[in-house]
Amino acid sequence: MPTRKSLKSPSSLPSDEPPASIPIPIAQPHSRESSAAVKIQSVYRSHLVRNLVKKIATVNSEASYWQRLIQRQETVDTVRTSERERIKINEALMSLLFRLDSVPGIDPTVRELRRHVSRRIVGLQEILDAVSDSKVQQWDGFLRDWDDVLAGMEKEACKDIGGGNDMERFCAEHLGFRCLQRFLCDQ
Repeated sequence: MPTRKSLKSPSSLPSDEPPASIPIPIAQPHSRESSAAVKIQSVYRSHLVRNLVKKIATVNSEASYWQRLIQRQETVDTVRTSERERIKINEALMSLLFRLDSVPGIDPTVRELRRHVSRRIVGLQEILDAVSDSKVQQWDGFLRDWDDVLAGMEKEACKDIGGGNDMERFCAEHLGFRCLQRFLCDQ
């Protein structure tokens, strides 16, 4: 605790009162006990932050697993045909979000990591919803995915244009590599 030292103020006017004392705080160097307490608190906070970052890293690695699974064509086909599979993946992603919510944001770095992983998981949920909603009906009632629809549109456009150098240029400029590749294979 800082001690106070009293200084007597000089008075230029004579008075009957004794001179007033003005307290001046003097800082004492930290004692060994207070520096030990600061060190213990610092070590505890760093331990706590490391544990929270490990929890976030675990959730992030599980999100990576689900991302790889969602990117597989077999999973996309299954999600489009089976509502149960979509719900299963969506529930797994929600459980990851709940685990992230249990991580307190005591440190700005922890808050930023948690926010980043949370946004990534929400993005995966949006992708899953978009994949499950991208069903296209054929005229005969069977389901197709968007790649098949686009491939059919490109094929029809290629037939309408004709062939030759104009066809190559049109495919490269407007329809992409797949159409150009199909055109070159047909020649």
